[in-house]
Amino acid sequence: MRVKVCGLTSLVDAEDADACGVDYLGFNLYPKSPRFVTLAQYAAMRARLPDRRKVAVCVEPSAAELVTMTAAGFDYFQIHFRHDVPVETVAAWAKLVGPERLWLAPKLPPQFDVPAALLPFAKGWLLDTFQVDGFGGSGRTSDWAKFGRHQAAYPEKFWMLSGGLSPENIGAALRATQASFVDVNSGIESAPGVKDLEKLKRFAVQLREAVQALK
Repeated sequence: MRVKVCGLTSLVDAEDADACGVDYLGFNLYPKSPRFVTLAQYAAMRARLPDRRKVAVCVEPSAAELVTMTAAGFDYFQIHFRHDVPVETVAAWAKLVGPERLWLAPKLPPQFDVPAALLPFAKGWLLDTFQVDGFGGSGRTSDWAKFGRHQAAYPEKFWMLSGGLSPENIGAALRATQASFVDVNSGIESAPGVKDLEKLKRFAVQLREAVQALK
């Protein structure tokens, strides 16, 4: 089981996530997000961040923006994008950072699955809750059945369950999806971008208990 805490905006929250044993620390570089951090803010924290893998979270970056992110020292790049973005655009992202470091998060309307033509470009895939007017971070539960269908169809990829996860529903989410990677954000917050240590601890406990129960 791997865990990513996303939407981190402070060193304190990153340290709390580390203390709870998460694997990945996510930083949102999308200016329209309430959890937005600038690259300068990230750079100011970087030397003091816990020794966990860092993920740059962005939306349809230009080549120049992605190059700048790679220079900032991130380990992985989680790119959210419209489901009908040209294949050539996705191929360019993969060429810049490499498929092994690229996590693709397509914004899939309910009637759409991940386009098969895009699968070769990334090892990691994140399925978040669909929003007409946004990209992730809604706090609403995602389509667990769609997640399970993709995970079963393409087991060679690694699939990340996201969208509205919390201490209250993580057990049900794992039972429904058999996910081995979860991405938590608003469900462990007291306000957008402010993590709640007690919620984070409860999430970690409930997650461990759910994993043990499924063995």
